[in-house]
Amino acid sequence: MREHEFDVSITPAAREALRPGEALVLDWHRLAVCCAGAGEASLYAMNEEGARKRKGLVRLKGEDPVYAARAIFPHLAGRRVVLDARKTFGFRRFVSDLPGDFGLRAVMGRLPEASR
Repeated sequence: MREHEFDVSITPAAREALRPGEALVLDWHRLAVCCAGAGEASLYAMNEEGARKRKGLVRLKGEDPVYAARAIFPHLAGRRVVLDARKTFGFRRFVSDLPGDFGLRAVMGRLPEASR
């Protein structure tokens, strides 16, 4: 993988948890006006038609319906990200293998070295 590319894959559990017509969205929420890149990442499912219409989201290559916010691209460069799903008390929850404080680390330049 080249240093400016990234790879997002989903596990069989995440694929199974998606309902028909849904897509996974890896989003970036801006948290500050002063720092252009300041933000936090989130992962959720939404209607794929709505994701297609939303500005700022790009469908990633591959057969799985995964969209990512353009603003998160520089922070994911050179990384492999795995998206998974878990059920807690009957509620589905989508998770990634990114650090819990990914947004803060990304903005401060403290992300661990990407494994290539």
